[in-house]
Amino acid sequence: MKPSSVVGVFVGITLVKLALAAVWGETADITNIFEQGRGFVAGRDILDAQATGGHPSFFPMGNYLLATACLVVSQALHVPFAFAVKVPAILADLCIAFLLRASPRGGERAAWWYLVNPVTFLLAVYHGQLHTVAVAILVLSVCVAERGRPGLSGAALALAASIRQHFAGLLVPLLRGAGSRWPIALASCAAVGVALNVRLLASAHLDRLLAPTLLYGKWGYTLLLLQGARLLGLLGLDTLKTVPAALTQWLDAYAIAPYVIWTLGYWVWSVRQGASLDLWKATLLFLVGLYVVSPGFGMQWLVWAVPFWLVVNRRQAMWYSFLAGTFLAGSYWQWTLNGKYGVASITEDLGRLSRFDLAGVVAVGAVGLATWGWCVRGWWRLLRDPRSA
Repeated sequence: MKPSSVVGVFVGITLVKLALAAVWGETADITNIFEQGRGFVAGRDILDAQATGGHPSFFPMGNYLLATACLVVSQALHVPFAFAVKVPAILADLCIAFLLRASPRGGERAAWWYLVNPVTFLLAVYHGQLHTVAVAILVLSVCVAERGRPGLSGAALALAASIRQHFAGLLVPLLRGAGSRWPIALASCAAVGVALNVRLLASAHLDRLLAPTLLYGKWGYTLLLLQGARLLGLLGLDTLKTVPAALTQWLDAYAIAPYVIWTLGYWVWSVRQGASLDLWKATLLFLVGLYVVSPGFGMQWLVWAVPFWLVVNRRQAMWYSFLAGTFLAGSYWQWTLNGKYGVASITEDLGRLSRFDLAGVVAVGAVGLATWGWCVRGWWRLLRDPRSA
């Protein structure tokens, strides 16, 4: 396909996504981002949940600057905030597609599959979230690092980590990949990171940036521990819930531990790679590792790995996208049951569900476990051989 035709198709898909975003509902996260923007404009302590609508997530300054920009644009153009907040993710998807197309490791097929991916589509057009913007900047960081521009790569990583602090764990492989020019990458990353986040130094809750944002029991092994135990209780097998309950209490109390252990181990792995370090593989390994160890989850996390997996192994990425997209769509359906049955959390009231709805909830959980299992498989294969990831 001619370059001009590719651009036309990509822009056309983006316009369709923008049109759908204007009419296709919203999630509770949009309200949370709205409150984050309002809290920032009001000059409140944005690391105090009560200052941002009671939302339990704590992010660096880039998140709140984006939220505020969406709020300002919404008010200036008199468009619904629910639409304004979806636009950055949709445009970020387009940017990622062009970055993948321009990368020798990606190409047109990777760009195409990213743009029509069910995960990227649902999260951008319906969910309303800022993660995709951080991912786009992270992809840029890897792309320019491959071109031997450590200063720009370090600055881009700082920007990405200033939206989602999880990405700061990628500094070590970035420095390792920069070779003898690592001081340039470190200096630019530090300068941009400090400049962007200096306002946070006045917060009395700065330590909260180190606390993971959790929806405990919604993902992976904790989904099995928490929701599985509830299902056993519904079947009258309460005596089997003792061990899961004890593990749940421990994981809930020490939720940060899996992240710290994985990140430290990953840094050691990165250093030991030496000159053979592959930044695409290294980035994907870190992100999938976060999926594997996380005792909690935000559905928006599902987009993090997509562009990197498409570069490392397109076939495996497509399987991941199918599973994750199905889990995402099923979760949206499951959330509607809260309103249908008038409860805060349907999984806490499984006994109220009809047989059909209960079967649906179990199926969504099963697909979620399958998605997590695929990530475990990919994580292990990445450690052994990037070509089979």
